[in-house]
Amino acid sequence: MSGAMRELRQLGQAAAGADDAALARLVAMLDRLPDRGEVDRVLDPVRPRLRALGLPRPLGLPRLLFLPLDGAILPPARWARGAAAVPRSALMVLAGTVQAALGPERAAIAAACAPLSTNDLGAIAALGERLWPAAAEALPAAAPANWGTTGLAPADYAPIAALCRPVWQAGPAIWAALATAVAGPPEELARAALRAVAPAGPSPLAATLATLLLRASEPGALAQLAAGIDPAARAVAVQALDQVLAAPPPPFATLDPQAAAELALLTAHRLEDLENCALLGSDRQRQVQACRRAADEACRAGFLAAAERQLVAPALRLAEAPVVTDAEVEGMEAGARRLRALEGAGRRLGGAPAYDRALRDLTASLGALGGRARHPAGLQPVDLARSVEILAGPDAAAALLRA
Repeated sequence: MSGAMRELRQLGQAAAGADDAALARLVAMLDRLPDRGEVDRVLDPVRPRLRALGLPRPLGLPRLLFLPLDGAILPPARWARGAAAVPRSALMVLAGTVQAALGPERAAIAAACAPLSTNDLGAIAALGERLWPAAAEALPAAAPANWGTTGLAPADYAPIAALCRPVWQAGPAIWAALATAVAGPPEELARAALRAVAPAGPSPLAATLATLLLRASEPGALAQLAAGIDPAARAVAVQALDQVLAAPPPPFATLDPQAAAELALLTAHRLEDLENCALLGSDRQRQVQACRRAADEACRAGFLAAAERQLVAPALRLAEAPVVTDAEVEGMEAGARRLRALEGAGRRLGGAPAYDRALRDLTASLGALGGRARHPAGLQPVDLARSVEILAGPDAAAALLRA
C-alpha cells in the first residue's frame, strides 16, 4: 500500500470514529482544499451521518450543479454500468466540462456561490435556475479529453451524460421539492418534479426519486405519487423503496442527543408512512417492521451511549471532586434534559419496556453515586435528584433522596 493510500485510510478511520465536533472540523478542513481529488473518498463511510447532522457545506459551483442528483451519486466501487447513478469519480470532470462550456456565466455563478452554503435554500433556487438548464444544454455529446482520469471507460460517458441532462433540465422543479422534503415534500411540488423528468425515461425518474427520498419525510407517499405517473413508473417506484428498506439504521450512537432525538422522530414518521404505503405488499411490510426493529435497537444503543457521556461520566467525575459549582450541576441537568428528549423520541420507534429498564438502571447508578458524596462543598444527593427527576419523574427523585 502506498504512503498516500495509507494516509487516506487512516483519515477515513479518523472520520468514522470522530465525535460530531471533530467530524465537523475535518469536513471544514477538506472543504477548504482547492482540489480534494482522492481525499474526498474518506467521507464516503460517514455521508449518512453528515446528512443526519445537517452540516452546512460551502456551496461552490460544482456542488450546486449536482444537488438535483444528490441521491444518485455513488462511490465508484458501488457504481455499475446501467445504474441510474453517477460515480463520484466523474463529478469534477463533468463539472469542469460544463463550466468550460458556460462562458461568462460561469464566473458570475461561481462568484455568487462563493459566500453561500448548502443552507441558503432560496439562493440555491435562484442560482440553480441559471445553472441547471444551462448545464443540460452545455454538456457535450463527446467525452472530454480528461475523461480517463475518472477511471471510467470512454463508453461510460454517454449514458452518464444522458442521465444528467434531463435531471439538470428539471433541476428547478426538483430543487423546489427537495427544499421542502421535510414537509413530505408537498404533493404538488413532488408531482411537478417527477413529471418533469418522467418523459426522459426510467433512469432519470429513478435518479430524481432517489434524490427526493434521501430527505423525504413521507417516502411511501412520494413513491406512490411516482408510481401513478405512468404504468412503467410503478417498477421504478418499488425499486426505489427497496433501496430505502435496504439502508442501514440511522447512526444514532454517533450523534449528540438533540440531533439523535430529531432523527428518531423523523425516522418514526418515515416508518409510519411506509407502513401505510399501498405499494408495499406483505413481504416488504415485513421488511418495514425489520427496519423499525433495527432503528429501535440503534436508538436505544444511542441512548445508552449518550447517557454514559452526558450524565454518568460527568456525575462520576463530580462525585469525586472536593468542590462542585452550580454551573457544573446545571450542565449535568442539561444533559439529563437532552437524554429525556432522546428517550421520548426513541419510544416512537418501539421498545418502551427497554427504556423503562434503562431509566431504572440509570437512576440506580446515580443513586449509588449519591452515597459516595463526602465533601461538604462537593456533589450532593439533591444535585443528583434534580437530574433524576428530569429523567424519570419526582417519585424516582424522592426514592433517591430517601436512599
